[in-house]
This record gives sequence, structure tokens and C-alpha cells, in this order.
Amino acid sequence: MDIKNAKITSTFLGREEHGIFTFSIFVDIAGGSCCGIGNYALDYCGENNERVFRAKSAEAISQILDVVGVKSWEELKGKYIRVKDEGWGSTIKAIGNLMSEKWIDFDEFFNRK
Repeated sequence: MDIKNAKITSTFLGREEHGIFTFSIFVDIAGGSCCGIGNYALDYCGENNERVFRAKSAEAISQILDVVGVKSWEELKGKYIRVKDEGWGSTIKAIGNLMSEKWIDFDEFFNRK
């Protein structure tokens, strides 16, 4: 696994085409590659197929803002971060602050009870 610098080029926070509330962080990674990070469901399918927001999702968004060092989602674009890159074709599951040891590992976060 390599840790690489990346620039956030755009973001998405909202409902994707199937109605699932989610987020994406799009980055250009040092060395010439680019990708989208995230796409975790921030809600779930409840009774009668309505989408139900998870309280844990607000914590995820808050931690992303904290790791990047911004106060709002709109400030993410243009910021530099670090990513844990496991190679071509792998999913980036962790992002970190460019200058300090603040990280969020999305798999670890969302699988924590």
C-alpha cells in the first residue's frame, strides 16, 4: 500500500440515481491517476421502501471535514489530502490530512458497531 498526495477536484453529497443518500470525493492523485472515493450508503431502506437516514452518517461527514481541515462540505474542492492507495483497480478506502496524522478509514468506520 502506498500513501499518495491527492487534490480534491469535486464532490457529491446527495441522492444518487436510485435514491440512495451518499457522498463521493473525486481526486487527482499524484502520479497521474484520478478516482472517486466514497459511495457508501448514508441511509437504508426502511418499511414501505422509504429511505431512512442513519445518525452515524452525520458523524462520517463531520469526520471527513475534520480530516481535511474544513468547516463545510463546499470547502472540500481544491484541498489537498493523502490517500491510501493499494494499486491499480483497488478501492481507496482511507483519506488523511496532508500535514497531520488524521485519517478516516471508511470501511473501518462503517463496519464499526
